[in-house]
Amino acid sequence: MLYVGNSTANGDYNSANLDKMEQAVEAKFVARVTASAPISPVHLLVALDGGQVYRFNVLTKEAELAVDLMSDVTSLSHDAFSGLVYAGLASLEVVEIEPFTGEVAAFNKMPGKGRVAVSPSGKLWYTPVKYLQNLPLSAWDLPNSF
Repeated sequence: MLYVGNSTANGDYNSANLDKMEQAVEAKFVARVTASAPISPVHLLVALDGGQVYRFNVLTKEAELAVDLMSDVTSLSHDAFSGLVYAGLASLEVVEIEPFTGEVAAFNKMPGKGRVAVSPSGKLWYTPVKYLQNLPLSAWDLPNSF
């Protein structure tokens, strides 16, 4: 199953069954979905315009506010090793989110507008928005223990 925001309307969180070529609205949020990331076999974090981040259960179809980051979220990426989620914000800050407690800690700052993604090599990559500025890809080491 694939989960995607806004494919039928802003704020809709949709599932897409690619085998059956079917789409359904799983949840309706109060604002446009800007990013999401799986965090367990049944949970996803879903970020909305404005910075609210919800934990969504795909079995119960319930969404619970995990944290309000007070800045638009450009990307969410889950680190399976630590369980943390890294959020790239419109403010250029990168924060760590503990998805089940909502605790947030500063991690780093992006050099320009872009997105972040965890790689299997243990790095958090920054990908710039190339049409806004010609910045290179860059990466930060992730903690190898916690």
